[in-house]
Formats: sequence, C-alpha cells, structure tokens
Amino acid sequence: MSATGYYNGEIGPIESMRVPMNDRAVYFGDGCYEAGLAVNGRLFRRDAHFDRFYRSLAGLRIPFALSREALQREIDRCLAASGEPYASVYWQVSRGTDARHHTFPDETVSPNLLITVSPKAPDLSGAPMKLLTVPDVRFFMCNVKTLNLIPNILAIQQAKEAGADEAVLHRDGVVTEGSHTNIHIIRDGALFTHPLDRLILPGVTRGVLLELCRAQGIAVYETPFTIDEMKRADEVLITSSILGIHRASMIDGAPVENRADALYRALVSAYRDCFCGEMRI
Repeated sequence: MSATGYYNGEIGPIESMRVPMNDRAVYFGDGCYEAGLAVNGRLFRRDAHFDRFYRSLAGLRIPFALSREALQREIDRCLAASGEPYASVYWQVSRGTDARHHTFPDETVSPNLLITVSPKAPDLSGAPMKLLTVPDVRFFMCNVKTLNLIPNILAIQQAKEAGADEAVLHRDGVVTEGSHTNIHIIRDGALFTHPLDRLILPGVTRGVLLELCRAQGIAVYETPFTIDEMKRADEVLITSSILGIHRASMIDGAPVENRADALYRALVSAYRDCFCGEMRI
C-alpha cells in the first residue's frame, strides 16, 4: 500500500503531498526528526522517542509550539488514515518557510511539521548482518537527530556497494556508531557500548538493550572501543528502532566468530518479549 503523508495538518497519499520550496528543510536541512515502529496505532517506546525529539528541537533552538499531547494527536490521525496494523512512523520539524538566508527567520515564521506512515512489520528475527568500517567524517552534534545526513548516506552507500548491510563509523579507529544504527560488542560476557556524548545518537533501542542486559545480570560498560577490539569481540550487536537487535556475521569481509551465541539469543528473545508485551501482540 501507499505511504500516508502529512504536512501542517493536511493528510493524503504521500505522492500527492507538496512541500514549499522555501521550507528550510529543503535549503538547509534545518530541522530534526524521529522514526519508530507502531503496531495497531501504538508507537513502541513513544516516550523515549518524544524525549529525544524535544531535546533535538531544543538543541537546534526551533520554537516548536505543539505539546507532546498535540503531536501525539497528529501522529494518531496519520496512523488512523493509513489503516496499517504494522507501520514505520517518521516525523520531522523544520524551522519554517522563509526566503533563503542563513540566519533564523523572525518570530512570525512557524515551524513546519511533516509526518509519514509506511507499511512496516517489526523485525524480531535477529538475523545476521554484514558490516563495513568507514571513517566518521560527521560534525560534532551527532547526539541531535538533525536532517543533515549526507555523511551517513555516503557511508551506507559505500557499504551497499561493498556487499555489506551497514557501515560502522569510526574516528581514528575508535568506533562511534553505524550510519543509522548503534553498534555494541560482547566480550567476556559483558556488553560494551560507546558512551552517550556528542559523537553518537542516543538510540532508543540502545536504551532497551541496556535495560535487558541489566535485567539479566549482564555487565554493561559505556566506554569507547576500537575497530580491532570490535573485530576480536565475541559478538557485535547492531540496534535501531526500525531494525531491532541483530548480530554481525562479517566485518570488512572477514567472518565474526559469534562466540556468545547463547547470550545473544537470550537478548534477542528478551527484546522480542519486550516488544510484543508493550505492543500487546
């Protein structure tokens, strides 16, 4: 089925929607976004997504007037219009529509809200993924979920052309995150993940994974690790709101040994239970 689109209150098939050329998202990517999975009209970990979204708005100094409750009502309208029982939900706010100039518009210009709802079943399989390491050439605001994703796009395209599923970004050999995921390793029965700072996005599913580890007594260390440490790890995990939790099968063309199979399968099972329980499926 066609995706459902929304722009400043208007809803329709995405092919029929129009965005003004002077929307600052078009000129500058001047905005932020969120994306998550919904089942029967309910967004998984909605509060965590909303927390991150409003932090991103604050980080970009965008004066978005809608409250969480009002934003939820607009998302609900889109979900109802789509009629999809399983869907991915994307929403973004740009700084507004104004003539092109680098400084902020004046206070009479209101931010623009765009939402899309597309058919998407949750992936709870934990299927393996192939990874390719790529230098991280992004700026130092990776914790803000901005629309400026050109380095990420170039990285995932490089991975695709190399036959990989995801790019692992690194700064001078220290792993930060994936092009659209968080990256973690398991070593000696413990989970290691990059700390929350301006170099990575605070992933919602990253947070779920840490909850699951701690609930099962698995030690969690929020500390940087290198490409070499990743390649020697017992497991390499990939997480995102759309993908869920997966393991790496190859990195840069070399196989990953997957020496912590039982632990990995326990985490995937726990994530499946968490998702299905919260979504009531």
